[in-house]
Amino acid sequence: MTTGNLSERIPQDGSKKDFDELAYNLNDMLDHIQKLMSDVRRVSDNIAHDLRTPLTRMRNTLEELSGKNEDPVLVAEGIEAIKLEADNLLNIFGAMLRITNIESGKRHSKFSNTDINELLTDLYELYEPLSVDKDQLFSINSVKQSVVCDADLLFQALANVVDNAVKYTPTGGEIDLSATVDKNQLKIEIADSGIGVPSAEFDNLFRRFYRMDQSRQLAGNGLGLSLVKAIIKLHKGSVTLSDNKPGLKVTI
Repeated sequence: MTTGNLSERIPQDGSKKDFDELAYNLNDMLDHIQKLMSDVRRVSDNIAHDLRTPLTRMRNTLEELSGKNEDPVLVAEGIEAIKLEADNLLNIFGAMLRITNIESGKRHSKFSNTDINELLTDLYELYEPLSVDKDQLFSINSVKQSVVCDADLLFQALANVVDNAVKYTPTGGEIDLSATVDKNQLKIEIADSGIGVPSAEFDNLFRRFYRMDQSRQLAGNGLGLSLVKAIIKLHKGSVTLSDNKPGLKVTI
């Protein structure tokens, strides 16, 4: 352990006596620590990978600008390109900070009674024009139900899911936003007829900075579903993915 090797474990004899139980608990703790350390290394690698491209573009643009001082139009275009890259970087770090703050439970102060039907209607009205641009059939079926939540955070989580649905559903596809109540439990589903996700990738999509190869050609930073999971966990809820045949269904 002092050398950073967290793969070793304390032997157990199966007797379930005090020292055997202690060894079990320590090994369980080591398993958790090893997973956390592995996650930290993976996130660090992903950050380095995802930040290298925009930083390289910024550096190249600055080099190009150094020889174009005589052309104000080209200089202005170069500055605008650098500002866009900087905004992208700020968005990435802003999302990371929001996830950290949410996971640490610092947003409980904004919990209040919220009309879920009103919230979903606002969400629908925000994204309906985007779906119309792609000739998508976007439908909503909600219930009148009050729920104690952080309305801003819950709206952001649902917006991330709907945004993905619109983005990854082809022209002429369908998106369905629905809410039901069963045994005093609210269930929200966002189902689309898009490109879908292999079931083996479901858990990976909640990892920070994780992006499937087929999605890397579209704008994004791989933090959307990580933020969704953090927000829903803050609300003592769960979020799961399933095959919509075709497309993807997100159940909250």
